[in-house]
Parts: sequence; structure tokens; C-alpha cells
Amino acid sequence: MTAPMTAQPATDPATDKATDRATRLSVGVCVGFGVGTVGVSIMLNTVTAYFPAFMSTVLGKNTELAGYLLMASKLYDAIADLVIGSLSDRTRSRWGRRRPYLLAGGFVSAASFLMIFCAPDMGDTALILYMLLALVIYSTGYSLFNVPYMAMPSEMTPSRYERSRLLSFRTLFVSLGQILAMAGTAALISHGGGGATGYAVMGWAMALVIGTAMVLSFFGTAKAPVLEVAPAPVEKAGGGSWLTVFRNRPFCLLMAAKVCQFLAFASLATTSLLFMLNVLHLGYTGQMQLALAQNIASGLSMPGWLWLERRTGKRNAYLVGMAIMALAAASWLLVGKDGVGTVELLIRGVASGIGAGGMILLSISMMADTLAYDRDLTGLRREGLLSSIMAVIEKGTFALGVALVGILLNLAHYVPTKNGQLVEQPHSAVLALYAGYVVIPLLLFICNALCISFYKLGARSPEFATPSVIEPEPAAN
Repeated sequence: MTAPMTAQPATDPATDKATDRATRLSVGVCVGFGVGTVGVSIMLNTVTAYFPAFMSTVLGKNTELAGYLLMASKLYDAIADLVIGSLSDRTRSRWGRRRPYLLAGGFVSAASFLMIFCAPDMGDTALILYMLLALVIYSTGYSLFNVPYMAMPSEMTPSRYERSRLLSFRTLFVSLGQILAMAGTAALISHGGGGATGYAVMGWAMALVIGTAMVLSFFGTAKAPVLEVAPAPVEKAGGGSWLTVFRNRPFCLLMAAKVCQFLAFASLATTSLLFMLNVLHLGYTGQMQLALAQNIASGLSMPGWLWLERRTGKRNAYLVGMAIMALAAASWLLVGKDGVGTVELLIRGVASGIGAGGMILLSISMMADTLAYDRDLTGLRREGLLSSIMAVIEKGTFALGVALVGILLNLAHYVPTKNGQLVEQPHSAVLALYAGYVVIPLLLFICNALCISFYKLGARSPEFATPSVIEPEPAAN
């Protein structure tokens, strides 16, 4: 049973600080919530970065096929996200609305990850069908956990700054998950010989980590507070219509910006390993060093981003993070024929990690704010539905990015291999890798900045003022 939480409109710094003190979440709850994203990060980043490489360097298939398989699974995924989000809004259980899905998602996610990277030896047609099935199960597990998970922050505290503090713990664990997803996986694959055995070793190890992290989050949020708002007024009874989503202008602007953000991240993640292997010739060691620098810097930057958010606002701090990441991406265009040394690699990794940390933290924090704003706007509890829309956009644009990069590489005559072997790629393929790792992300960052520049939630303007929070009733977890 949680105590009633009296919240006040967070429209000025003094009120915000008072609200923060009154609704401060315990460190245990913050850690319990954040740890689950280790599994989410491994699921998303490893499949995005390694599935095309696994298909093209181990199974002998081209990157275009890998992109098509991911795209096909996302057609199913879009429906699954919306169904799971709506179901979690309606669920009533002794564990709350969201937490049962965290537990189920943990088991399904771990099993599907193992299926993908421990594929049995089979013919071409059978392999394609098997991978499609594995990716559908993967999408189901990811949705079961992540859609309800991302609906929880707006329900745990009425303070927009306390939501950022909660999500800073999540971003710390994102960094840990990405270290495991990029550096840890590379180390395991190399230890296993770089071929099918290496990927199988990685698959077993990371499946265990995914399941453990998600189950820990289920238990770690058992004492999390849950805000309950008063029933919707009669005049707002029509607020459940899909069309009312478009009335939430901050949400729509943020989703438009996220399309650009996720497409850029997908292009970076998909080409990162191939860029290290075929352009810089740094191999899996370079991938590990870059991933460590990026994610350690991202985690350590969290206090700085929280400080900057309070002084400039979430939108402006987000734009600063995007500018830092764009500059880091552009710096790869300055690489000469001699390549880069370890120090130069680490400097770029630190810069991109700091920028990415700010973008991830602040975009998710703004997302939680738009869910709270939607409650005030419509009087309805549909955080799961809106979170599922975000999940569809996130995974759909990631898959689209992977598919487009795969098509680009295929058109550029990228040469696939088997058993982890590398060959000299044609100049056209090298240029395509530069496009995927540098040029395309830069263009998308510019589009992202244009979208987010119109986001004004939290400003003093009546249209976009941070909504007051209705005093909640006690709720049982």
C-alpha cells in the first residue's frame, strides 16, 4: 500500500524543488527500475548491430536479407506493441498493472535471444523461416517487457525533475547494457573463435543476463509508488478516441523527433561493427574499446545532464547533447589513410557517449512528461497505449534503418563471407559504410533538431504549461 501523494503544479523552480522533496523516490526503487533496461539494451543493440554481421559473416547471407527479416518481424511487432500497451492499461492484479508483463517479458526475451544467435544448421529456406520465427518471438518478448516498463515513470512521481532523476538511473543501466551489448558481446565472440561457436557462446551468456536483469526489475519495483488520478469528467469521456492523441501536440512533436533519432541510432549501430572491421581495420578490439569509452562516458555524464536540464530546460539540454553527438560523428570524415590510433578512437568514443547519454535521458524524460500531460488533457489513463505507440516508432524506425542500410550496402556491392572471414571490400562498399556511419546520421540529427525546436512542454505558456497532478488515492502494489 502506498501513501497518498499530494502534488502541486510544477510551473516554477521553487515549486519544482518542493515537489521533488515531497515525492522523492528511494534509491532502491530507482535501481530496481533501472536494472531492467540492461536486458532491453542488450536485446535492442545486439540484434541491431550483430544480426546483419551474423547473417553476412557467419551464415553467408547478404545484409539485405537481414534487413528484410527485421522489417517483416516489425509488421507483426507494431500490432503486438499496441495490444500489449492497451492490455497493460486495463490489467488489474495484485502486482499492479505493469509489473506482471515485466516478468513474462524477461523469460520470453531470454529464450528468443538464444534462438537468434544459436541457429541450428539447416537449408536456406528453413533458415529464413526459422529466423523469422525467432525474430517474432524476440519482438513479443521485447514488447511484453518494454511497453509497460516505459509507461511506469509517469505513474511513479508527479515531479518532472524527479522523473528525470529516476530515468538517470535507467540511463546509467543503459550504459552498462550497451557495454555488454557491444564490448561484452565482441569479447565473447572473439573468445569463441569469431564464427558460429563464438556467436553461440555470446548467445547463451547474454540470454542469461537479459532474463536476470528483467526479472530483477520485476522484484525491484515491488515497492514503487503508483499515482492514481481521479475518474475522467463526463465532458472528457470522448477522450479515448485515437484522434485525441493528435491533440497532445508535445507528444506528436516528440515522436517526430524520435523517428529521426532512432533512424540515426539504427544507422550508427548497424554500420558500427562493419565500419570497424572493413574501414578502420580495428576489428573486434576496436569495437570493444569504442563501446567502453562511449558507455562509461555516457553513464558518468548523468549528473551533468541533470544539472544542465534544471538550468536550460529539457529541450535545450537535449539539443546540446545532439550537437555534441553530431560533431563526434562528423569527426570520422577527418580520418586519414593511416586510420586512427587508440587515443583518437577513445576521444571520439567519449564525445559521442556524452552526447548520446544526454539525448537518451532527456528524450525519455520528455516522453514521461507528455504522458502526464495526456492524463491532464484527457482525464484518461492510457500511458500503456502511448508507450506502445512510442515502442512501435522506436522498433519500426530501427528496423527501417537496418533495412535501408542493408539495401545500401548490397547496392554498393558489399561482399558477404562465412565463418567470420574478412575480405577487401570494394571502394563503393567503403563509401556506403561512411554514408551509414557518418553522413546519414548527420542529416537525421538536423531533422531531429528542427522537430524538437517546437517542443515547449513545461514552458509558462498556458498551452504547454506542465499539467497539475490530481491528488491520488492510495493504491495497492
